[in-house]
Amino acid sequence: MSLSPPCFTEEDRFSLEALQTIHKQMDDDKDGGIEVEESDEFIREDMKYKDATNKHSHLHREDKHITIEDLWKRWKTSEVHNWTLEDTLQWLIEFVELPQYEKNFRDNNVKGTTLPRIAVHEPSFMISQLKISDRSHRQKLQLKALDVVLFGPLTRPPH
Repeated sequence: MSLSPPCFTEEDRFSLEALQTIHKQMDDDKDGGIEVEESDEFIREDMKYKDATNKHSHLHREDKHITIEDLWKRWKTSEVHNWTLEDTLQWLIEFVELPQYEKNFRDNNVKGTTLPRIAVHEPSFMISQLKISDRSHRQKLQLKALDVVLFGPLTRPPH
């Protein structure tokens, strides 16, 4: 598959594989695109949002059929993709509220480009590298990462 922007680095390859997994999870009818009804169901059921309206408008914009190429292009041009280690640590502490993993994130140089791997709950990465053994912490981290990967950064802390 030829993508724009191209996938050059190993980090890009990991991100693309994670985005392909997310796309596959959302594309219920397996037609290669995520329609509004599919994303609505995913946001409400998988991500546990009661009101998915704002999430929809950000995800779909004018596009009612999101392909993996669309998802990739949005990811590569997103603010979160460009997060530094410090930006990611701030997100971990303030939004995810799991500051006890700051050292693990720092040791593994977790940046914005790493978040798709967390969003798909890649076990070898989450458990082996990040050393997050608590299942509920992995789930919380996965949902919060999925949120920022698909919808961008939150504008205020959750409280």
